Amino acid sequence: MPYPHQKLFLVLAALSLISLTLVGCDERRSEQGQEVSVRGPEEKVALAQVPAPVKATIEQVAKGGTLKVIKKGTVDGKTLYWADVMANGKEQGTVIGEDGAVISQGPVEEDDDD
Repeated sequence: MPYPHQKLFLVLAALSLISLTLVGCDERRSEQGQEVSVRGPEEKVALAQVPAPVKATIEQVAKGGTLKVIKKGTVDGKTLYWADVMANGKEQGTVIGEDGAVISQGPVEEDDDD
């Protein structure tokens, strides 16, 4: 029986392949080295604006580092949060579901439009 997050990860992987041809993608690399690209509206949000499970995950991920930005967006009808943290001179991006589960995590690619 597949894990519940496996289906969401497969959907995100498929979306990343499709969105490589589109402009305006937000790319992150997962621990497996795969790109997690999301197409669609994103908005910056404050830590106080995210649900409690997401806030707890972000606070855990940001320990020992500096929270740079939190973005909120929708993929396949599901709300996701992207948290970028600077630690040890490297920026780490984490994609988090509304339930606080980490979807993917990895280094943030350099981005010219931020």
